[in-house]
Amino acid sequence: GDLVLRPPNLRLVLAAMALFLAPFSYLAFVHYPLAADLRRSILICGAISLGGFFVVLRLIPVAARYLLRRGMFGKDINKKGLPMGEITVPESLGIVVGIVYLVIAILFQHFNFTADSIWLVEYNAALASVCFMILLGFIDDVLDIPWRVKLLLPTIAALPLLMAYAGGTSIIIPKPLASYVGVEVLELGWMYKLFMLLLAVFCTNSINIHAGLNGLEVGQTVVISAAV
Repeated sequence: GDLVLRPPNLRLVLAAMALFLAPFSYLAFVHYPLAADLRRSILICGAISLGGFFVVLRLIPVAARYLLRRGMFGKDINKKGLPMGEITVPESLGIVVGIVYLVIAILFQHFNFTADSIWLVEYNAALASVCFMILLGFIDDVLDIPWRVKLLLPTIAALPLLMAYAGGTSIIIPKPLASYVGVEVLELGWMYKLFMLLLAVFCTNSINIHAGLNGLEVGQTVVISAAV
């Protein structure tokens, strides 16, 4: 069967957006006094993000039709054995979201009026890591990379961010555990970056491993984002 692309329910989308933004807007602009430059940065970046959201809404149907014509599709294994399970679902649509996100993140630099040179180095390193992740994700969709290789790919993507990190490498021990460890602040040194590397591998694959189950991947991403 062919996938039927329905236009999004903009009223529902805007209602959900208002629900998520209301608490943040109250804390950022009412409860806590912010400097004028920081407030202006937040407003401009919020407007750019909103524009990027609607760009993605317009591009996804276009990209979906192109990917279906190119034979880059799969089937929802969560509906295997059902008529809905025979519908072809376009793959690699994450490339659309990833590219728009990357462009928006690059534009953020121009409107961050509180940035310094050190911040820009780490920020651009993070953008390089995101770019690597997008590229590797697209390669995975095209070449169907084995899982043992997928575990190594985020390691390569995280290297720019790890090499540019110049912050502290110590952690604060929770008070209930401080008496057992013997110190309140534990210096990890190189092990701190190793932990960051392993965390990048875990976060990437913990989401990607559910990509075959339609809705589960984006569903848990929404829950995690809301919690953060």
